[in-house]
Amino acid sequence: MHPIVGQERAIAPKVKIGIIGDLHGAFDAVDARYFNRSDYDLLLLTGDLGSGTAQNGIGIAREVARLDKPTLVVAGNNDAPYAAEISAEFKYQARLAALMRVSRGRGEQESSVALCGYDLRTYTFSDYSFSVLVGRPYSRGGPDLFHPSGLAERYGVFDQGGSEALLSELVRAAPTRDIVWLAHNGPSGLGDRGTDIFGADFRKEGGDWGDRDLEAAVRYSKEEHRVLAVIAGHMHRRPPRPGAERERTAQLEKDGTLYVNASVVPRIFNGAKSEVRHHMALELYADGPPVVRDVWVEEAAR
Repeated sequence: MHPIVGQERAIAPKVKIGIIGDLHGAFDAVDARYFNRSDYDLLLLTGDLGSGTAQNGIGIAREVARLDKPTLVVAGNNDAPYAAEISAEFKYQARLAALMRVSRGRGEQESSVALCGYDLRTYTFSDYSFSVLVGRPYSRGGPDLFHPSGLAERYGVFDQGGSEALLSELVRAAPTRDIVWLAHNGPSGLGDRGTDIFGADFRKEGGDWGDRDLEAAVRYSKEEHRVLAVIAGHMHRRPPRPGAERERTAQLEKDGTLYVNASVVPRIFNGAKSEVRHHMALELYADGPPVVRDVWVEEAAR
């Protein structure tokens, strides 16, 4: 397999992050092998591992657990009913990996995959530190909170105000100047057309389908931090095809922040001569703006 990417900067980035959009059952050992061999420092997944069934979601979680790089997965709306089982699968696979390391006489600690929501993680690569703040899990977009029972039981969140308050706590706790937000659904305030980055394309009248609590949290973040990027999915993009219309905006810059929709569904699809797998590459620079690009990994037909 080989990736097809755009031109890269002359200056090497401080951090390279692989972003994998909504999976919906499209992730396997081929993907895990590719990302484990890649030069990404960190992997971020926008959720929806399966497509609405426990077996599908947990099975894909088992495949994702093969990743041996630091990996954060935000729980999507399709993950909501099975979040506990998916998280347990990640932890179980991490314990198995630890046992294998001991049996092979290897003492080094390998990073595990974590299912997240309302989380703060800080990383340092190449003497450069930044924080990843993870937004509200289970989001389906729009004005209402999805899976309210899970939000209430696990996080003590009962309404938009409570969610916004919890996100604000993450911002105040972030120890670094630079932050990246990861969410399943993106923030509101970025357009109301079906082709806008997080606009509703499933309704004739369109509508801004972003999360209001996330919009408020991003705005609050900018008071004390540099918000490099806001990464999400949920509102699906389509694989490239000849004559395609109504393509969704994949990235945009607003007020110094890069907004990214990484969700190409299906992310594994048949190209003209080969199978193609999608993800995005985000590069962070200590002083300059971040850069993101689509990456289409081709696997030659057998």
